[in-house]
Amino acid sequence: MPTANRRFSNEWFDRWPMTGSYRASDGQINRLPLRLTSTNLVIYGAATLAEVQKEFAHEDFRPLTVGGKVPVQIWFNNFVDTDCGPFDRINAYVETWYSFPVTVKAQSVDLPYEHPFSYNATHPDALIWVHRVLCGPDKNGNDIGARAAIAGGREVWGFPKHPAVADLSFQYPDPSTMSFTGALLGQKAITAKVALPEQLAGCVSVPVDASTAVDGCVTPSQNPLIAGFIPKQTRYGQAFCANLHLAPWDSSTDTLEIHSADSFYGALLKSWDFVPAVKMHTSDFKIVAFKPDGWDARHWTGG
Repeated sequence: MPTANRRFSNEWFDRWPMTGSYRASDGQINRLPLRLTSTNLVIYGAATLAEVQKEFAHEDFRPLTVGGKVPVQIWFNNFVDTDCGPFDRINAYVETWYSFPVTVKAQSVDLPYEHPFSYNATHPDALIWVHRVLCGPDKNGNDIGARAAIAGGREVWGFPKHPAVADLSFQYPDPSTMSFTGALLGQKAITAKVALPEQLAGCVSVPVDASTAVDGCVTPSQNPLIAGFIPKQTRYGQAFCANLHLAPWDSSTDTLEIHSADSFYGALLKSWDFVPAVKMHTSDFKIVAFKPDGWDARHWTGG
């Protein structure tokens, strides 16, 4: 029976016992499956297909679209504990990424746009594609978790994480607001200030407890334009559990600024003409990432 004072004490995590670990090339340890718990703010919106497709010249996939637009999600993640780092300490860090669904290039999927929530798009043939990631220290400035997340994320899953620890801040300046600032190598990347959906009359709350297919997520392949930042391509699965609170984006209370100074994260997203449509907040996000589906446990002999 779980004890209240141990890490990952929520019984949901007991479904995923440790099967192994990975020591990255810099010595950082990541437990497998990898557990993370956090508070999150996600902005769903639309990006210009022609601009996003420029990133897919060397890929076997293409973005899924909604009414001809790419349904991009911008995640702001305040990880309060993770398995990125030593087993005997809390490994907190801050992260931001943007992602969207993709299909194989031979298959074009365009879903109808019916309302802003249409940009939270799913499809049986689509894979989850994470396109850019920044990791930063926890609220106390400790970067152990961030460094382990960068090393393990790049080497195990091939996540497109910039190798430098970014300057990220995830804050709740008051009980009804979340704010985020992000910079990479001294260059502004993204800033946001959002009224929390659960404080609003039009909020929709959805409990989620789900898993993807074992190969339901995919990372980008080696892009010659950003060599060294995307190490490899993998397919992997994940499970997640949370209470999600969603509401339409409101420009009178919500602000998002995407900066062009940082070429890796901000300038690329800005070139996509992203327009926010929906916001989501959760204070009890739990996620598990499984080792890539391509790992083969069989032992081959001579030949």
